[in-house]
Amino acid sequence: MKILGKKFHIQIHKTELSLGILMVLISIVLPNFLLYKNFDIYDSLEKSIDFWDKEYLLHAAFGLVFLNTIKSFPIFFSVFLLMDSIDIEINGKLNNTLKVIFGMLIIQAIYFIIYKVYYDMDYYFGKVSILEMIYLAFHSSNRFKNISLFKRNVVLLLVFTGIQWLDITKYFSVLDYKSTGEIFFDLKNISSLMEADNILNLIGFLFFILFFIFSITLLLVFFEQERRQNIYEKEKDMTKALSDLKLQEVENRYLKEIQYLVHDLKTPLFSMGTLIEILDMQEENEKKKDYYNRIEKSLERCNIMVSEILRDTQKNPIDINKVFNFILSYLSTHKCIEFLIYNNYCTGRKIKVNKIVFSRAITNLIINSYEAFTEYENNKIELTIKDYKKFVLIKIEDYGKGMSEKELENAFINGFSTKNSSGVGLNFVKTVMEEHKSKIFIKNRKKRGIGVYIVMQGEVLGNEK
Repeated sequence: MKILGKKFHIQIHKTELSLGILMVLISIVLPNFLLYKNFDIYDSLEKSIDFWDKEYLLHAAFGLVFLNTIKSFPIFFSVFLLMDSIDIEINGKLNNTLKVIFGMLIIQAIYFIIYKVYYDMDYYFGKVSILEMIYLAFHSSNRFKNISLFKRNVVLLLVFTGIQWLDITKYFSVLDYKSTGEIFFDLKNISSLMEADNILNLIGFLFFILFFIFSITLLLVFFEQERRQNIYEKEKDMTKALSDLKLQEVENRYLKEIQYLVHDLKTPLFSMGTLIEILDMQEENEKKKDYYNRIEKSLERCNIMVSEILRDTQKNPIDINKVFNFILSYLSTHKCIEFLIYNNYCTGRKIKVNKIVFSRAITNLIINSYEAFTEYENNKIELTIKDYKKFVLIKIEDYGKGMSEKELENAFINGFSTKNSSGVGLNFVKTVMEEHKSKIFIKNRKKRGIGVYIVMQGEVLGNEK
């Protein structure tokens, strides 16, 4: 928002705003229940005259300060909250002057509402209000980010109570009930009549100093706490930044080592491929040429897998036919291919996968099924892909020996195996499927064997990049 060529930005803090509005309502309603007659203040003043006893006068002074504190404090607390609820920026810089003006307008508005509601109650923006606003202005210019609202409120209460005690001294206010209140006017007249001004002044200044010192001490503690917290946050940020830099350095070094490793692996693979091509060209025996062809394809797949090491997390939408044709090609030299029945009912769909990693996971499942074969006849593995509107279902079902309930529960745990192996196969498969935001289930089939079911998101086939 721009006004007179200056850019204004107002940020509102909802918690403080809500509490501030609530306190405004409380400050308007509260005076109806806190009346002078309910605190026997005038009775104490009358007794002080009747018995000419200054003790009753002091009792009235204590009662008056207490009453004014609990009656007026909600007003300034609401202003404190509402001022704290907004941040006003002009051309990117915080402007506290507008916040102070905003606070003064709120006080005047509350005073006006109280006057209209009760008629016989008339609040004035006098010296107490001015001193309180000076403190609020000081507070708003030193925003405490790490000090709780309750702690800041305690300081505000101490400052406000101290100012109320200062108000009973004759040096602080003139004897005018329009600016001090009618009961203050009567208290000071009676005090002057009984020659008790010095006592009231002494007590007023003493309590003001006590509350003021206490509030200043707390403020200094909070300032130190805020300073230490800010230093801690800065050190924490610096530590995190250094940690991130070190981590990035390690990752960069690791990536370079991987790049060197890939280069070192691809060089002999390329050499082997070249030699196989030469041997194939010179060979006339068809059986040997077939072996050379298989070796060449295996080397090509190894070359692709080595290349994929550098982009382990990269996933691309790929035609599902291409993915499973790649898997079948990889398994073409494995004995399990003789028992594999492949049915793809999912045409025209793509799956977003890392081709190499995903293929390794599916290959692991198929080989696991093959290794679970028993002496039963009709051993086979059914690889079925079905197309549903919102997902693609991949089923790998075998006719092996199956798994016990305990084995099913522990199947995906790292290190668990029903064979003499490392037990990382199924755990690797589950990790891959989770990385691909897919779900995998495994259960025994009714007749015999187990079924592995993978549910993953599918996309409509389009032009591949």
